[in-house]
Amino acid sequence: MERKDFLKSACTIGMCSCAGVSLLSTGTLTAFSEIKEKESDWRIGFIQKRFAKMIAGMDSTLDQETKVRILENLGRACAKEHAASFEKFKGNPESFLADLKNSWSERTEYNKNTKTMKVVGKKQESCFCPFVDASITPKDFCNCSLGFNKESFETVLGQPVDVCIDESILRGGNRCRFTITLK
Repeated sequence: MERKDFLKSACTIGMCSCAGVSLLSTGTLTAFSEIKEKESDWRIGFIQKRFAKMIAGMDSTLDQETKVRILENLGRACAKEHAASFEKFKGNPESFLADLKNSWSERTEYNKNTKTMKVVGKKQESCFCPFVDASITPKDFCNCSLGFNKESFETVLGQPVDVCIDESILRGGNRCRFTITLK
């Protein structure tokens, strides 16, 4: 069953609110995974341009530390919305990394001696975030992914971590790659 058909069926049997039905019927709701719809909907490009301008505009109004903190917090908030997908791995980083490898990454590593984990994402043509158009979004936006990774790994490990972005789509790479170190 297609995701859109599932959502329509779920709404029909009362699993969604009336607002959700309204959004589906007007075509306002665009699923992240429905790339063809994304490409044909002019509103997505409009939003991506405004979002890129907002991120770029942060440079003229905020110091670098504040901008990074805001973007990290945005990533942490996003991670909290998806917390169920990694909370089940609390205290079990090996299983969490294995799950990442099955779903998102090409390779994961965990070195217990150095307390370091590496997550190497699969090659991609564009950034995963639907707000992003890699040709116009400033590379500083990757700090959102930094915050997402901090939140998810800190939840799994139960302690603070440092995250380093080793490679990203916005920074000219063909994938996103992170090093996570326990503090």
